[in-house]
This record gives sequence, C-alpha cells and structure tokens, in this order.
Amino acid sequence: MQAAHELSQVQLLSVSIVALGFLYVSWTVTRNLLFSPLRRFPGPKIAALTRWWDIYHTVKCDKFKVIHELHRKHGPVVRVGPNHLSFSSPETFRQVYVKGCATFLKDRDFYANIQPGLGPKYSGLFNYTNHQQSIDERKLLQAKLSPSALRQYELRFLPILDTLVAIMKDKAELDLFAYFKFLMLDAIGDLAFNQSFHQLESGEEHQYVIDFNNAFTLIGLSLKDAYYGLQRVFKYAQTRVDAFLSEEKPKPGTLMEAYLENGKPKPPYTPWYIALSGHGFIVAGSESTSITLTYVVWLLIKHLDIQRRLRLELKNVPPDATGAHLASLPLLDAVIKETLRIYPPAPSAMPRVVPSRGAEMEGINYPPNVRFQLLHRILNFRLR
Repeated sequence: MQAAHELSQVQLLSVSIVALGFLYVSWTVTRNLLFSPLRRFPGPKIAALTRWWDIYHTVKCDKFKVIHELHRKHGPVVRVGPNHLSFSSPETFRQVYVKGCATFLKDRDFYANIQPGLGPKYSGLFNYTNHQQSIDERKLLQAKLSPSALRQYELRFLPILDTLVAIMKDKAELDLFAYFKFLMLDAIGDLAFNQSFHQLESGEEHQYVIDFNNAFTLIGLSLKDAYYGLQRVFKYAQTRVDAFLSEEKPKPGTLMEAYLENGKPKPPYTPWYIALSGHGFIVAGSESTSITLTYVVWLLIKHLDIQRRLRLELKNVPPDATGAHLASLPLLDAVIKETLRIYPPAPSAMPRVVPSRGAEMEGINYPPNVRFQLLHRILNFRLR
C-alpha cells in the first residue's frame, strides 16, 4: 500500500510538472501572438515566440541574409523576436542611432556580452550602456584619437608594416587574412599595451589571442575551458598594464596614457579598468581592420580595371607620404568605402531600446522598452 501511495505521489508530481509546463507554453504563445503590442508587425511566428530563432540563425551565420529577405518580403519593419524589431529605413536609422543616441539607449542584454565577464567588474569601455559614461569616455580619449595623435602613431606603426612587407616579398604564398590579423594585433597591442605581440615574426598566434578566440567558440568547447581562457586573457591584459605603470620612462604615444596622471591612474579609473579598455581596443581594432584589408585585396583581384587605376594613383605617392596624404587619394578612399559597404566588418546588429515614453517614427508608434536593431547589409543594399 505504501509503495502504491508513493508511486501515486510521484505520478501526481510528474503530471503537475507537465501541466505547469503546458500552461507556461500556452500562456507564452497566447501572450506573444495575441496580446503583445508587437503582434501587428510581420515576421516569422517562431521568432515572435522565442529568442531561440535568433540564436539558431546567429550560430548558422545566415542571420543577415534571413532578415534581409524578411524585409524584402514584409517591408521596413519586421518582428524578429518576442520583444525585438528589425528596421530598414535610413530615416529611422538617423532618428535612433544619430539624433536619438541619448534616448534610445544600448540594450544591456546585448552589450553585457561584448566583453564577456564573470561579474560586474568586467564592465568597461566597450559595453557601457549609460550615455553619460560614453560621453565622458569620448572626451577622455579625444586627444589620443585626434588627427595629430594618429599621425604620431604612424611612427610606431611603420616598422611593423615594414615587417609584413618583408615577409610578403619572401613568401610565394601567404594566408593574407592571417597575416593581416598578425599585423593589426601587433600594431594595436603596441598602441594599447606598449608591447607588440610579435606575431608577424613568429608566424603564429599569441596565446592571448588563442585564449580569447576559444572563449567565444560556441561549439565543441566546455564552459570550464572558456572560463579559464578568459581568466588568462584578462590576467595578461592586467600584467601588461602593471608593467607599463612600473616603467620609469615608458614609451610615449599609447592609448593608456589617456587614463593616467603623473604616471598613475586618474580617479575613478583603476589598473583593472585600463587593462579591460586596452583589451577592448585590441578586439575592436584588429579583427575589423584585418577583415576589411582582406576584402579590399579580394575585390581588387576580382576587378582588375579598378586595380590598374589604383596602381596608377599610388605610383605618384612619394615614399615618405603620411596617412593624411593617403587619405586624400580619391580612388583609394572610394575602394575602402565601397569595401566597407559591401562587407561591413561588424555585420551584427547593435540593438537599442525604445524609451519608457514610447516613440513615434515615420508615422509608426512603437511601445516602450522594445528592442530595435538594424543590420548594415539592409541599409547598404536596396531591397529588390
């Protein structure tokens, strides 16, 4: 009897769990499809029900193509999540990302993962969501990123570039993307941490880079490996900052100097924050630039007429030309901009949040706290 009674209790618990699960799923479906303020916007029903639709296409690496097709089918506004909309209008882009940057704030859920952390202390320059913090940081770095400062950085960059040129002359075949990454990581590592990774000389990725790349691998990597990989990444960054701060006469012209006063961190900045910001500069500047350089070469190989015209333009450039001189070359500038249009190095959306009072744009009313996103590809190509 007792065994039967215990069995009936287990069965009752199982039935209760199944019933609660069914009720939850039913309520989620009903709420998202019938009662959500976003129900009037077109889009896949599965996307309206769950964020797993977005995750699936992100992992599959076809999200930008799928959303592009949705806009071609449904128009300028498409629902791509339970609380997420994608838009394709240039005017809405200007209102959200240009005029409205102080009111359409960054989506915390997204930006918290840009510099994946293990707690609040991992918050830094590249995942701020507070607009005032962004303004303060921009003012702090303004002098270090001015045209005159960039000209000074050329003196640090040219020897590293000469190393790549020598390697290219010596090798019959070369993985350009890999060596462009080595180039930019060496250059930005020197600029951010006052020390190159010396990847061009070794021809191999630094352990810092390997750990960081592994930490972002979604498949085939354990959470334990990702955790310890990130620990080593941030430990290396902090070690480099500590070494820089301990130098009596550090080499001038680094981005870290913006955070220092009399050789010590300016309040409220800490060595840890400076390390995290330096890491952010490396991540943001190396991959994006190496991708663009690779596509520039690839497109020039495909379009030989443009390649010939560019060679003629560059033949007239003196050997000691500055970056400012190169920036004034019309065809070179056009090639770079067209490459960025066709192959944006950061193709993912940068979501913003509709303010608590809601918003009205181009005759459409949007409810508060909705996540907005725009993919560069949609703006860069006509929807035909």
